[in-house]
This record gives sequence, C-alpha cells and structure tokens, in this order.
Amino acid sequence: MSEIVQVQRKIFGKNTFKNVVDTNFNQLLPADSTIPVLPPATVDTFFVDYDNLFYDIPPSGSSTTHLELVNRSSEYLGISFTDLLDEIADLRNENVALKNQIYTLTNPSGSKWSFQKTE
Repeated sequence: MSEIVQVQRKIFGKNTFKNVVDTNFNQLLPADSTIPVLPPATVDTFFVDYDNLFYDIPPSGSSTTHLELVNRSSEYLGISFTDLLDEIADLRNENVALKNQIYTLTNPSGSKWSFQKTE
C-alpha cells in the first residue's frame, strides 16, 4: 500500500526569491481578514491614554495602580516615596513643636493653649 510521492523542489536565487515568495507571511491570513494596524506606542500616546484612564486606575492594591506608577517612577528616579512621606511627617511634627515654642515665648502668662498635630 505504499505510494511513491515525487517531490520537486525549485531553487530560487536571492533576487528571484523575494519576487516569488511572500516574506511578509500574508498568506497565513484569511483573504477577507482585516487586522487593525495600531500606531506605535510613544510617550505622547502613553500620556493621552493615561489621561483618558486616570479615574479608571485604582489608587492601590495591585500592580496596575497609581501607587505602582509612583513606586516605579520613584525607583527609576532614585527617590524613595516612603522616605519622602516620612520626611514630610517629621517636618510637620517639627512645625508643630516650633509653633508651640513660639506661642510659649510670646505668651508668658502661662495660658495652657498649644498647637496639636493634625492628620
């Protein structure tokens, strides 16, 4: 039951090959298929998309959040976001202490009013 199959091969030169063989792989698509061609991503299109999606992006909780963008950008810039938040908290506490000191120095009558840190 074996059948002999003859295989013929054609050899094309470098210049002829490109004229005969479709090197763009268009033959793999159905004839009626239309694939949308997307423009290449750019920094400008990223920010347009970011502006359009801004309120759809969750603030925190996963790898697709505003907080993740801040962390990635901070890491890229060599800035620690948490260190900045800690520094702000320290400066607020120092500000409260200085206000209390100013109040104490300018009101020697001994009143018991003082500034307090607000969250």
